Amino acid sequence: MTTRFEYPFKSHYATVDGVRLHYLDEGEGPVIWLMHGNTTWSYLYRKMIPLLVNAGYRCFVPDLMGFGLSDKPEDESEYSLQKHIALMSGLIESLELRDIVIVGNDWGGPISLRYAIEHKDNVRALVILNTFIERFPANEKERKEQGIITGPLPPGFTFLFKGGAYSSFLVKYLDFFRKFVWMKWRTGNPSKLLGSGFRRPVDPRAMDNYLSIHDNPTKRAGLATFPKMIPNREDHTNAAYVDQIRKELEHWEIPVQVIWSDGDMAWKPDEGARIAQLVPDGDFYLIYNAGHFLQEDAGEETAERVVDFLRYRVDRSKPILDLAR
Repeated sequence: MTTRFEYPFKSHYATVDGVRLHYLDEGEGPVIWLMHGNTTWSYLYRKMIPLLVNAGYRCFVPDLMGFGLSDKPEDESEYSLQKHIALMSGLIESLELRDIVIVGNDWGGPISLRYAIEHKDNVRALVILNTFIERFPANEKERKEQGIITGPLPPGFTFLFKGGAYSSFLVKYLDFFRKFVWMKWRTGNPSKLLGSGFRRPVDPRAMDNYLSIHDNPTKRAGLATFPKMIPNREDHTNAAYVDQIRKELEHWEIPVQVIWSDGDMAWKPDEGARIAQLVPDGDFYLIYNAGHFLQEDAGEETAERVVDFLRYRVDRSKPILDLAR
């Protein structure tokens, strides 16, 4: 068994539709599904899991196909947003997970939220971390006219990462997407314009565990396909599929906790606040000095906020336990 820095958890595997998926299953009690997004894997939640387990919850933490310790098909045609959701849905069903609290970041947001709106009777609360719940606008004019929450993609991002073979080359062979998102990870990235995946320094031993997962081009198809899946115009194949999330959330009477960071290049604090405002039962919490991956920058604070949300708004009768135990 490989020993990983700050990752003392037992690995589990299940095969869904021919894809071998890795997941963690830690603790006992009500289920919390912790879903990562692009460039990361279940390792991202390692700081949160112990606190949530000590608070009396069961943490289900899967790796998407193409990420972590799950299978990584080399052909980009194997990947689609719908397939990611179908695989997670199949895994949840095979494990008979019930009454789930969903926590999603980055692409883990729409993946887990699409599951939620399709299985409302199996979801009891939502925690939304720096992500999107509808398509991106083509430009600021369209954003204003249609009231779209998220801003348009920067032209440079679209040119570099949403193209065809050349975008795949940049991501797979030059590892350019991860280098861009993880810019200045050793010192923490103070910029809110470039990179800013991490605002605080990342321990090199932890970074080794992020880097090693996609350590050669044959493993990076998942990395290359996610940018291309971003629906940044009305006729994009994923646009209506993602837009349905917002439409359902606007009328769904379910407790929602939005937790956002102040230093994300992709999603600004006002965007998170708007999500909390548009749902019937939403609350917004801002974490300072944190980047896009707030679970890495501020994992303990994020977990504590999740526990407070569950104790006081979801499990009102649940006894308070010692998080530091």
